[in-house]
Amino acid sequence: MHKFLVRAVSGIIYAAVIVLAITLGQWTIYALAILFAVIGICELNHMAMGFSKRLAPIYTLSSLAVIFIISVVKFSVMIPSNPWMLVMITLFILTIVAYYFAVNKIKGVSWKEFYNADYNKVPLFGVGYLGFPLAIMTVCPYQRLALLVFALLWINDSGAYIVGSLTGRHKLCPSISPNKTWEGFFGGCLLTIVGAVLFSIWCDPFFGMVGFPMWMWILIGVLTCVFGTLGDLIESKIKRFYGAKDSGHWIPGHGGILDRIDSFLLAYPVVAIALLLLSFL
Repeated sequence: MHKFLVRAVSGIIYAAVIVLAITLGQWTIYALAILFAVIGICELNHMAMGFSKRLAPIYTLSSLAVIFIISVVKFSVMIPSNPWMLVMITLFILTIVAYYFAVNKIKGVSWKEFYNADYNKVPLFGVGYLGFPLAIMTVCPYQRLALLVFALLWINDSGAYIVGSLTGRHKLCPSISPNKTWEGFFGGCLLTIVGAVLFSIWCDPFFGMVGFPMWMWILIGVLTCVFGTLGDLIESKIKRFYGAKDSGHWIPGHGGILDRIDSFLLAYPVVAIALLLLSFL
């Protein structure tokens, strides 16, 4: 009972933070993206390398790198000027140079070895894995699309768990996630589409998508389910590779931030890019 209560309370707080950040405006969305990115890349570093004082520069500089990527995208849209881009490119080069010297001091690698060093691969992957999806969230003209995707992912997770628990027989990807089944996947996908249709009927003004045809809402539901599941499997593969049960312990009863946003990191950019492309048709 105590564990259930802790999980419920922490889940409510986590959901409230997301809802407030996304509904309050673009600057709170930017702050949320930075928060998720920094915690997420620290979790990746911790799974891959553990933590010690000598690794502090790696954590610090990789966090700065992912903040840099998000900020470049955010402010380049707001301030599309050549001087601004020159400043950003200079800062990026300085960050890479500083990171090299930090790795060199810790591991004693040459510049050629640095290219293939483990201390380099994980943060570099993390910058792309976290930075670009969260950067898109800060500049997407459909400001509350992120909240819609989060809501649909919660529906998908709940539906897949319930249907999979009751009827699941055929494993979806047993080598990565033994508990996922095809029955759960299709059940979650169906409920996600139903959720998207209901949102289109009752909540389209709230999400800022008035006038969207029904087929686009169904498309959002399908993309969210398919790529959300794939994003979950990718993070499960990362945890299995490093022998980690959870990515972290930031959210009691739920694990780390990566455990909570793994589906979002792939589903959201796919949905956002699809809508942006369709808007030009």
